[in-house]
Amino acid sequence: MSLQVNVREAKIDTKNGVSRKTGKPYSIHEQPAYVTLPNGETRRITLQHEDGDPPLLIGDYQPKPSAYWVGDFGALSISTRAKHWEPVSAASKKAA
Repeated sequence: MSLQVNVREAKIDTKNGVSRKTGKPYSIHEQPAYVTLPNGETRRITLQHEDGDPPLLIGDYQPKPSAYWVGDFGALSISTRAKHWEPVSAASKKAA
């Protein structure tokens, strides 16, 4: 089983504010999604979008190779930035 997330709404939620530290305005663009772990547990996650990006369409997504990196203390990490996820192809769904 490969790691996949499921997008159930093609909608981005935007949070706006002003940084206490810098005094500059900021915007955070997030889209809810759900990941099903290999043990069958499903968890809600948030995919981050760049300013002006369209939402991911409803469906299943898999990480692109650019989504993986080794972080602090050798921990394997997976990006939750939407640009690092791609739709699962019909061929991939049949293989799963």
